[in-house]
Amino acid sequence: MKATDKSPNRRAFPKFALWLLIGAAVGFCAGIGSSILGMLDVEAWTAEHLAPLLSAVSPWGIPVSSVILLGICFVDYRSAKRMCDNWDGENDTTPDAADQKLNVVLLCSSIAMILNFFFLGMAIIYTDSGVMSLIVVGEMTVSLILTVIAQQKTVDLTRKMNPEKQVSVYDTKFQEKWYENCDEAERAQIGQASFRAFRAVNLFCPILWVVLLLLNYVFPIGLLPMATVLLVWAVLEISYIGECIRLGKRKGAA
Repeated sequence: MKATDKSPNRRAFPKFALWLLIGAAVGFCAGIGSSILGMLDVEAWTAEHLAPLLSAVSPWGIPVSSVILLGICFVDYRSAKRMCDNWDGENDTTPDAADQKLNVVLLCSSIAMILNFFFLGMAIIYTDSGVMSLIVVGEMTVSLILTVIAQQKTVDLTRKMNPEKQVSVYDTKFQEKWYENCDEAERAQIGQASFRAFRAVNLFCPILWVVLLLLNYVFPIGLLPMATVLLVWAVLEISYIGECIRLGKRKGAA
């Protein structure tokens, strides 16, 4: 039994060690590069050239990104609505195709919302004009309203194809109630997607932490950005493992 237990570890360890060596080599090269950039005073050059550029770009970021992403939302939603309106209730491929279109709407609207916050932060940091900051806030408000409407239309169309899902997007417990109305297949799909997202963030957080650590040799970003990444990572790990413990206790009690 002991030899069998060690066998998978022995098979996997060489590849693991190789990746450690590759990571160490990349980190070493990146550290040297960061030191060189620090000696070249890249921070002063960036402050002189990048800050004015970001100040000029920030007022246009929200309108341009919103037009592109929400335009995609509109096209895909209209396509999904046509499929739904022409559905005879028997063809199983039509709801699946419409769902794919609606997933694109949700993806693009979510990206638009994230970019709104990004460009708002850029405007507040790099724009000295209070009027310009208010304009960006107004742009963000309009974009968020359109984003929420796009997501509401998506949920309404999904409910039209699935009458059992009587949940409003404006409900504060929308996600929880939506999950309760999903069948076993849909819950399994949500579980698989959630696990892949967990793996992606679990890989991204340490990489981002290393990048921020190396950037600190060039720009005095301090500890806060790195601590923020670690906080997000901790919330992810604690919430995931805590939920596994809770579900395990509930399964044992049943």
